[in-house]
Amino acid sequence: MIAGTRVVHPEEINRWGAEILQISVYRQMKNNLAEMRECARLCREQEIPYVVHPVGYSIQKQEMFHDVLEMATCTDLALILHDEKKDDGSRLTGEDEVHFRQALQKLRSITNVSFENAADTSDIHWYWDRYAENITLDIGHVESAGYDSIEFVNSMDAATMDKIRFVHIHRNNGLHGGITDHWPLNRACRELQALKQLLKVKSDVAVILELNEIEMIGNSLDLLTSLRKELNL
Repeated sequence: MIAGTRVVHPEEINRWGAEILQISVYRQMKNNLAEMRECARLCREQEIPYVVHPVGYSIQKQEMFHDVLEMATCTDLALILHDEKKDDGSRLTGEDEVHFRQALQKLRSITNVSFENAADTSDIHWYWDRYAENITLDIGHVESAGYDSIEFVNSMDAATMDKIRFVHIHRNNGLHGGITDHWPLNRACRELQALKQLLKVKSDVAVILELNEIEMIGNSLDLLTSLRKELNL
């Protein structure tokens, strides 16, 4: 297990001394691609492993896919994408699925693509089985979708577990900023206990914090380090 956090701006690259960084690229953010490119350059220059994570993008939409393609060329370990649905919220089928698979193939010709549970955790096993060669398990999204993350991890089959390369972690703790998750971790939170259960079975993962409270990232990184020591990883 290695532990790190997401960043958005270049000045955040060295702030926490993380072992891995996730460059999150928000579609509505001004100069987002330029910020991404500079973050990637600094990570490469300083030999910090990193992933790139588009937020608010769909690879089904041609007007967005060009930007995602650029992100793929800039990434290091993987491009982390959210699971996708049709516009009406149903599973991808027919021409929608054909276009999705064509876009996915182009991205995979450039870099590893990892799929995160974000749009519909209730249907994520079907999605992962059908499209994912590489999985990002978002434990915080499991909780915000109304599931017990410990039970979710314990019920995973071996094939799904084997595909997990990255973990997103944050705490579900009530509404703030329009969402209920992305809170800092604490020792008693179920999300940290779910991660512990996962690491007992699958220790070769990169764990990435996604916290709204940036000032608490250091404390949550310390909790991840303590968990690693406890498990002798």
